[in-house]
Amino acid sequence: MLSITEMSVRYHGLAAVDRVSLDVGDGEVVALVGESGCGKTSLAKALLGLLPAGAEVTGSALLGDDDLARRTDWTGVRGREVAIVPQGAMSGLSPVHKVGGQLTEMLTLHGGRARPGELLERVGLGAEHLTCYPHELSGGQRQRVAIALALAGEPALLVADEPTTGLDAIIQRQVLTLLTSLGIGMLIVSHDLAALAPHADRVAVMYAGRLAEVRAKGAPARHPYTLGLLTATPATDRAIPWGSVPGAAPALGRAAGGCRFAPRCPLVRDVCRTEDPPLVDDLACHHPGAPVYPVVPRTAPSSGTAVAALTGVRHVYRRRGVEALKGVDLTVRAGEIVGLVGESGSGKSTLARIVLGLIRPTAGRVEVAGEELTGRRGRALRRVQRRVGFVHQDPYDSLHPGMRVGALVAEPLVLSRERPERLGRERLERLGRERPERPGRAGGDREALVLAALEAAGLPCDRDFLRRFPGQLSGGQRQRVSIARALVNEPVLLIADEATSMLDVSTRAGIASTLRALATERGLAVVFVTHDLGEAVQSCDTIVVLRSGEIVERGPAADLAAAPTHPYTRELLT
Repeated sequence: MLSITEMSVRYHGLAAVDRVSLDVGDGEVVALVGESGCGKTSLAKALLGLLPAGAEVTGSALLGDDDLARRTDWTGVRGREVAIVPQGAMSGLSPVHKVGGQLTEMLTLHGGRARPGELLERVGLGAEHLTCYPHELSGGQRQRVAIALALAGEPALLVADEPTTGLDAIIQRQVLTLLTSLGIGMLIVSHDLAALAPHADRVAVMYAGRLAEVRAKGAPARHPYTLGLLTATPATDRAIPWGSVPGAAPALGRAAGGCRFAPRCPLVRDVCRTEDPPLVDDLACHHPGAPVYPVVPRTAPSSGTAVAALTGVRHVYRRRGVEALKGVDLTVRAGEIVGLVGESGSGKSTLARIVLGLIRPTAGRVEVAGEELTGRRGRALRRVQRRVGFVHQDPYDSLHPGMRVGALVAEPLVLSRERPERLGRERLERLGRERPERPGRAGGDREALVLAALEAAGLPCDRDFLRRFPGQLSGGQRQRVSIARALVNEPVLLIADEATSMLDVSTRAGIASTLRALATERGLAVVFVTHDLGEAVQSCDTIVVLRSGEIVERGPAADLAAAPTHPYTRELLT
């Protein structure tokens, strides 16, 4: 049905996709997998005519007799012949129109013959959802509506770009099962190889604009990069180590000669550095084998003193009439990583905001470093809040794009009113212009605190890096800058709220290793909020499972993974 031959996509002469050939048969599901920047989204956009102005496409992409790579007029094609479930589709629905109205508009636009209720039924939703606004639906329900919108024109080919990003593990499986049951040709673009492999008929792995491997469902992985992606996917079995692929994919137009994966490959040979391997028998590798990648370290459970203690914490959102937390008790000790796991709406984020002092609980008591948080206001509250560091979920939105790395990390010190020696504007700007001498930590030197925070977060401290803007960093580097910002005030407790959910699987284990080093070396207490139970099993000492505002199970990570007692925990583990 779809035949892509020698397709290349170039931006200002730099190749994002380089001579890719791939087929999608009638009714076949093909997964296109790789890290951010590998070219998979550029290829998907080329199939829909959504590339930005100035992009150049060569090669062909035949959908029947129609060459999508050469098309300039997409009237009657996009939405009818080929449709897309875009990345971030859950937030792409119109917030002011009901679901039924949006489906009716799409059917009218593309001449679909189905009725709105029939489209919803096809994606597993009832007709009662036609009268709902998007904000009244769960994340999984909104994603199903997005899929229904894509099906309105009865397309022959569906392109799904990261259709499960940000969804809970259970909902991810439901959405993928739904997509693969539709019976139409489909190209699913994602960075999550392990999630897609059981659902796709074939998996194509991209790296730096080229295909590294194409394998059929159930066939073993052969390329070192593919094996690295699988190793970097956390398993819920503690006996299976969680590894990371060192380094990062090359920036656009900066791929080295020879095999593009050679700088990161543990099996690299001299020929790999000089000769680019062709794709032969669906594999582009000079030296296939089973590489060994670094794994996330584990330590014995901490017996340190209690850093944070929550007793009987209850919270009700009165305007919505929702009881988000129902009498939660939780203790986090120095040097311990506690994984807070649960689906969307379980109360994880509410609990994190309460510990941060951003929400006052309806009832209960919260103590941080022996000081009660719940009854404090103003300066007294801020003094306790500075003992808690926070790492945001999205490293792409949490850093000011116009500030340099040095200034970003130093900013929390500037905002700290209690410190007697605040960084002046000139010293703050100097952190972004030049590398200062590295004085000792004694004496409270603020520049030393910034450099120490960068080093603890696994980042370089040289002048070039301090001068960079967030747009010049990879996703993993941005998140490490966020960690450095959280560390610069030397907190006793760190809350990481879905800190890896927006990152490639190849970099997640590296962030988890950094958190482990901070807990071990600094005695930092860490609350790791995640919807990925496998990630919690691999990286945490203790796991707390939340559901509907209640703790349904807690215990050491190894014990909980081996013998869960609650049915909900068992469902998350499957």
